[in-house]
Amino acid sequence: MSEHTEWLETFKASYDQHQGKGGFQVLFPEYRPDMTRALAHDLGLEFYDYRLKKMISLGWEAGNISLESLTQTLQEESTHVGLVVHNVEALLAVKSEDERKQWLNDFLTFDWPNPIVLPLAIYQAETDPDNPRVCDLKITEFPKESFLMRLAM
Repeated sequence: MSEHTEWLETFKASYDQHQGKGGFQVLFPEYRPDMTRALAHDLGLEFYDYRLKKMISLGWEAGNISLESLTQTLQEESTHVGLVVHNVEALLAVKSEDERKQWLNDFLTFDWPNPIVLPLAIYQAETDPDNPRVCDLKITEFPKESFLMRLAM
């Protein structure tokens, strides 16, 4: 298996185990927006950049968004299409560890209308590694990130 597809196949095994329904967390070994886009493309889901769509326009006030509001946004956005949600950690960064842990746990149990995949690179330690909806890619080597992909992100 090529290094370019091994990580995708690792996640897809976890995703397929649940028939692609519900919430999933994928733990990336590093912050890689290009891999998040590739994941969305491969699964046929919409790439949804939470920071870009909901936080940037609020400026310094973005930190006041509640985790309940995040959940509501994801609920609404996933009504018609499944999502790979990028940059949720931008909001999680301004919440307490207890709040993050609770929200990350609740995320996996919520009855989403369509699948939602949440890539995590920073708050991996606050997830439940024993949950079958959490796929840890830490031992998987990602393909090298090209200079053009860095510029595009």
